[in-house]
Amino acid sequence: EYVCSTRAYKCNLGAFDPERGPFCFFPWSEGEERSSRFQILVNPGGFEALDWVDTSFGSTPEGAVEGCPLTDIFVGRSQDGLGKASKEQQALFVAVEGEEIWYKWYQILVVRQGPADVSIANVSYNGSAAREHSEAAVL
Repeated sequence: EYVCSTRAYKCNLGAFDPERGPFCFFPWSEGEERSSRFQILVNPGGFEALDWVDTSFGSTPEGAVEGCPLTDIFVGRSQDGLGKASKEQQALFVAVEGEEIWYKWYQILVVRQGPADVSIANVSYNGSAAREHSEAAVL
């Protein structure tokens, strides 16, 4: 599963599963809806240091990943899958087998702050594309 965001019903978060077709499945009004117009949350190269943090009852950890701009809806998950954590409703909502299930204890995706253990290895350079350049040095 991948985190997806759709503008359906203003803005919603859910799960994209390639085996279920080209749709973002999201919890809505005690059921499961789907949209063919959506975005997938990606972290190319793994450059963002992301973690899942335990939380409950609408509490939002520092660095929580917003699902929609200027909303209190965050990327969350439970043991049953991905969904939307609502600060206002103090719960996580996940679509499970066609139903909207809510959780009071869940995890929120956060961007880790501060120093991280990141290393870059196996770097290669295209030397044939290099250009020679020089500047006068001031002493």
